[in-house]
Order: sequence, then C-alpha cells, then structure tokens
Amino acid sequence: PNNYRVATVSYDTGEVPALVQKIEAVWKEHFPLTPISHQFLTDMMDAQYAAEETQAQLFAAFSALAVVIACLGLYGLAAFTVEQRTKEIGIRKVLGASTLELVRLLVSQFSKPVLYANAIAWPLGWYFMSGWLESFEYRIDSSIILVVAFVAGLVALVVAWITVASRAVRVARTNPVHALRYE
Repeated sequence: PNNYRVATVSYDTGEVPALVQKIEAVWKEHFPLTPISHQFLTDMMDAQYAAEETQAQLFAAFSALAVVIACLGLYGLAAFTVEQRTKEIGIRKVLGASTLELVRLLVSQFSKPVLYANAIAWPLGWYFMSGWLESFEYRIDSSIILVVAFVAGLVALVVAWITVASRAVRVARTNPVHALRYE
C-alpha cells in the first residue's frame, strides 16, 4: 500500500459518474488517509496538445491574412502593369490578338515570380517542418511534406492567375480605340 501512487483504470461504460464513485469508494476502502485525484486520459491528451492547437490556429489566421494582403498587392501590381501597357494591349488587339492571348501574356508575366518563390519556399519549408516534427514521438512521413508543399505552390499559382486574369480580362475586352486614345 505504501508504494501505490498511480492507478490506471480502463472502462467500457457510458455511466462514467457512477464508475468514478465506485472507484473513489474502493480507493477510500484501501487507502483511507490518502486523498484521490483522478484525471481522464482524454483531458490529459487535450492539455498536452493545447499549445499546438493554439499555435495552429494562430498560423492559420495569419496565413489567411497574408494571403489576402498578397492578393491585394498582386491585384494592385496587375492593375498598374495593365495601366502601363494599355497602348501595347490596344495595338496587339488591333493586330488580331484575342482576349485569351492577351490574358495569357499578362498571366505568364506574373507566373514566374510565383514559381521562383515556390522554388525558394519548398526547401525552407521542408527543413523547418522536418525539424518541428522531430519533436513529436509519432509523426508523419517527410514525403507528405513535399506533397503539401506542392499543393500549396499550386494553390498560390492558381490564386495569382485568378487575381491577374480578373484585371487582365477587363482590359483585354475593352475597345482598342479607347486604349490607343489613352495616350
């Protein structure tokens, strides 16, 4: 009796309060002078990963904010670029370029920086994620990190295309006469 400090009880019942009362009664019968303190394993696990959960929520919120700010900046840059190239777009349109060709021209210009950013971010992300995952006893395989990075890069590229294409379509559909009169 002097060596018992922790007891683990496995149960299969829906009557948890009644079970806790029975366990307390058995404890008091065998160890009347020692107070009982009980915790559920799920509560202990939740407490253990509470910091990770909070950190994940913060990362998600700031990531969403960063994506919105990046899209606004990309939209502003696209609007500025289209405004600077208004005469070129008008001339290309007069010479027979379709709206799709003009949009593809402008979108391809903005795709290169996104691809370069992904080429830099993937190795850095893999390095830091692998280091962070090493702190866990059970962790995912490192190859999954590369798949997630690829999907994130693809999403970034699609977001850039949509952001730039939304502005480029508007300008490419305008009458070329207005573009040539612009300057």
